[in-house]
Amino acid sequence: MKKCILLSLFGLLSLVPKLQATHLMGGDIIVQQLSGLTYLVQLTTYRDTMGIPMQTTATFTFKNSSGTTILTTTTGYDTIISGNTLPMYPYGVEVYFFRDTVTLPSTGTFSVGWSDCCRNGAILNLSSPLSESMFLQTDFTVDSIPNSTPFFLVPAAIFLPVNTPWQYNPLPFDPDGDSLYWSISSPLNGWNTPCAGFTIPPGSSANPITINPITGTISWTATTTGNFVFTVLVDEYRNGVHFGSIRRDMQFIVVTPNGQGPQWNVNIPTDSLGNLHINLVQFSSYQLNVMGYNPSGAPLYMQAYGEPFFTQPNPAVFTMQGQGINDTVLGHISWSPTAAQVRQTPYILVIRISDGYLTQDLSLVVTVSATVGEDVFDSKPFRLFPNPASSYIQLPAEVENATVMDASGRHYALRKDASGWSVEALPAGGYHLQAFGSKGEYLGSEKLIRVP
Repeated sequence: MKKCILLSLFGLLSLVPKLQATHLMGGDIIVQQLSGLTYLVQLTTYRDTMGIPMQTTATFTFKNSSGTTILTTTTGYDTIISGNTLPMYPYGVEVYFFRDTVTLPSTGTFSVGWSDCCRNGAILNLSSPLSESMFLQTDFTVDSIPNSTPFFLVPAAIFLPVNTPWQYNPLPFDPDGDSLYWSISSPLNGWNTPCAGFTIPPGSSANPITINPITGTISWTATTTGNFVFTVLVDEYRNGVHFGSIRRDMQFIVVTPNGQGPQWNVNIPTDSLGNLHINLVQFSSYQLNVMGYNPSGAPLYMQAYGEPFFTQPNPAVFTMQGQGINDTVLGHISWSPTAAQVRQTPYILVIRISDGYLTQDLSLVVTVSATVGEDVFDSKPFRLFPNPASSYIQLPAEVENATVMDASGRHYALRKDASGWSVEALPAGGYHLQAFGSKGEYLGSEKLIRVP
């Protein structure tokens, strides 16, 4: 399944025309287990076609938990799928893939890193970007139980309009089903070393850069044109234990376009947190239509991403009408989930529209239940989400009281308000949560991870 997902992504990128290589604009490193201690490591880099040619090789450095280098390997980029421009952008942003296979000496915690110089001198939220290398680092655990790092399902976005609400979702996905927590972080210049002078890109007071802890959507109304950089950091947890992290480092370009760019016109219900939410029932046939339009009149394109499109059996199917014809595009999603796809953890779908210059992402929370009217959390043992969490968690509606216990046996009572159950007062760490009903009856328990 992992290989099929990656190969499908490569296939999509191979359909667009090739140009020449460019300045460093971003990238990420993923590590996928092939068998035992043997892993595939892949570097994805994004380059600006206005700059110097792409380097032909990449050197991966592996370190153990003590920081000792245990392995280095150098490989060339994949010539079949590399050098293609990102789809639906007139501006040259190329994608390169460097892949190699390595065998690690033992189980344990490891880090893999790659570096190249230098960053774009036009970046405004670093103090001296031309003196900063682009350093990508991924931390991962080699365990007796199979484990691969998460990876991003949605291609990078580059341009966004100034003074206009904008959404971007890289959609992290873990093939092993581990819990993910995403945040906005500083880009790196070296091992665990943030770039000097990094500041969060400027945004409006009503819509500064934020990331949704449930969907992974980044929302931002940029107030200044120019080049900015930040990193999407994804932490992976398994049974309450931190298992590693991956980073997508990207340069974003805020522009003044003609008009607002692509806009959505949808009528989808929201949950209590304001997320677009759809609850499906096993064996039922669901149809969803979403429409995007462009006030400027430029042709629109649409694509959809998410686990339902490759889950088995009966994956979801996405089609669209109006591609490249006029200023309106209609997307159609059909899905008939089976009993095998019923679960308590929501599925996340991301739909992207683009006018060949600007993009706009739409994120949907989709739950699959066994019966009509069943809440996704009604079955036992229930699951809370998001988990890990930094501010609020959501529990089943019948929960009236909830307590957590830390590793030392200390108990904390959780408080509920309109946003959910608050965990903000808890110190960072692992907890055992217990939930009770209105008559004090025990409803279930789950491990909770509180992150800063």
